Amino acid sequence: MIKNAVVCTYYKKKILCLYINDGVVQDMNMYDDCEVHLKSVYIGKVKNIVKNIQAAFVEVAPGVVCFLKLENLDKINVLNRNRDKADLRQGDEILVQISKGAVKDKAPVCTGRIKLPADILRDVLTKAPMRTCYSVLYGQQSPFLAFFDKIAGEKISKITCVDDDLYQEVDAYLAGKGDEKLRAKLNQYSDPDYPLNKLYKIDSLIAELTGRVVWLKSGANIVIDYTEAMTVIDVNSAKSIIDRHDDHIYRVNAEAALEAFRQIRLRNLSGMILIDFINDDKEGTDRLIEYVKELAASDPAGCHYVDLTGLGIAEFTRTKQGHPIYELL
Repeated sequence: MIKNAVVCTYYKKKILCLYINDGVVQDMNMYDDCEVHLKSVYIGKVKNIVKNIQAAFVEVAPGVVCFLKLENLDKINVLNRNRDKADLRQGDEILVQISKGAVKDKAPVCTGRIKLPADILRDVLTKAPMRTCYSVLYGQQSPFLAFFDKIAGEKISKITCVDDDLYQEVDAYLAGKGDEKLRAKLNQYSDPDYPLNKLYKIDSLIAELTGRVVWLKSGANIVIDYTEAMTVIDVNSAKSIIDRHDDHIYRVNAEAALEAFRQIRLRNLSGMILIDFINDDKEGTDRLIEYVKELAASDPAGCHYVDLTGLGIAEFTRTKQGHPIYELL
């Protein structure tokens, strides 16, 4: 059984981060490929050198390649070796700053002539030799690294990255935070015969999170619909069989509530959310409302119970954090 594991992988050219506990995905975020930001300083890797135009292409984050004029590179920029009179080499790790963003099909432009306030530049040059490739020494980090702040309260036992690119970014991020305990739990997936996405059943997970109907163990289900103004979740007894317990309806509603809030987190839904539970008596309804208030309060994104309408529909609002998965896909 997988407990307290974090997985970083790719899905349809996007970065996918999962938090898994007891074999169940409890939290997830999908991120667009990293965008570089003006004035940010990176440790990049030279991917290619084009001598006839005296330029190089430098990868500053996985899949993000920038254009560099060789005339804009000083000796201090090369970090992996002592640079003599020899030209820059493919595979060199160099210090660069973004000077121009991407324009349509043109790559971002970077320079080796770092322009920062003197005290910040000194700090950057001091840290650079101790940091790994793709580190952001000044400016904004890759968006997916925020996932580690989101789950900071969890006791992570393992972090698995699908390839060396993601591994290096996460390693640099944790090193920058000084989190050596968590850094020691970081590893790169290494089985070439069995893809990481297959191991963690990523296709099945995405199918679940983009589907309309989610079935529950009791035989009941929840149906999730999106409108321009809100998300509506309908709870149906479906194949659930009434048992001898007096609180059968409450237990089905509670099971549905737990799964609904899991789906809300994983799908990254926000704004107005309405949940139409199965009608119950006043005691069962009051008990259910207290339970859903607890579920809402435990959501790190900021979910708030608003009210129960006259028709018995529970109203919630949730803070927007990025795009929902149905938009990203």
